[in-house]
Amino acid sequence: MHALTRLAAHSLGLPVGLLAADRAYTDQLPAHFAVPARRLGYQLVLDYKQEHRGLQGSTASGALLVDGSLACPAMPDALVHATTDLDDKAVREVGEDNPISQLLAARAPFFLKRKQNPDPHGTIRLQCPAAGPSPSVSCARFHQVHQTAAARPVTVDLTNPRATAAHTAAKPTVPIPAAERLRPPPPEQLPKICRRPTVTVHPGGLGKIDKFRQDRHYLQPSWQDAYRPARANIEGLNGRAKSHGVNIADPARRLAHGRVAQTILLALMVFTINLDILRSWTQTNTLVDHDAFTVENIEGDGQRPPVSSTSGIPPPADTRITQAT
Repeated sequence: MHALTRLAAHSLGLPVGLLAADRAYTDQLPAHFAVPARRLGYQLVLDYKQEHRGLQGSTASGALLVDGSLACPAMPDALVHATTDLDDKAVREVGEDNPISQLLAARAPFFLKRKQNPDPHGTIRLQCPAAGPSPSVSCARFHQVHQTAAARPVTVDLTNPRATAAHTAAKPTVPIPAAERLRPPPPEQLPKICRRPTVTVHPGGLGKIDKFRQDRHYLQPSWQDAYRPARANIEGLNGRAKSHGVNIADPARRLAHGRVAQTILLALMVFTINLDILRSWTQTNTLVDHDAFTVENIEGDGQRPPVSSTSGIPPPADTRITQAT
């Protein structure tokens, strides 16, 4: 959080956006990571341990927290528990042809819809999926509580996918118990989200389960697009850090005793990795005049300066320079 604060607010003023974090961060207390990160303006993209997947709790409004997203309290159990106890191998194999992907896609209409984007403090407003001018589900409970009129029959052009998808008959139906349909309970006995279809969610407002809340639906395409490239980049950096050139994992390269000395040496090693990354990028992306390739210019450090190239890769060594050297 110290690093994020420096990046976002105080020193550099860099723009905030998506913040992908692995399971070590997800399981932190909300006050240690999730809450201050949201207050800085970051949108969290999280992964979960096996025991944390699926239903993660419920809120005071009655909404369910399912894999980090708030959902209708009557979401079908098969969808709620689609990822319960799902192992890491199965998570990595989620794709278009995977049966789990079909369940994940079927979840989407039951999630609460964002009505208002986060304010400067990270507070958002969500609404019941059956509410609004464009509901994503059909719910008999919602129509009973709010006394909404039944939709008038309309002619639908079946060759128009958009019109077909917008029709009430094409939307998933919230599974309300038959007893409730015959004898509707008093409104005060229903979850708050069913009585007041809009809820306000503050950073940390879900208590201890707020550490699981995230801003994209878990394992769905938008989540994959945000999380997987970030993780691939991080693993690439880890591979560079553990390569033979530096290898921060080798204790023989950190012979000093004590936690403080080890921490300082490790920080210096990571610092040199960052310098090497910047140097490599500069060599392959900086454009210079070919006249700079002279014996005088390379005698200082023995390195060829980069050249202009459409591919970004320096050309083969100049024969005259090689012979002179």
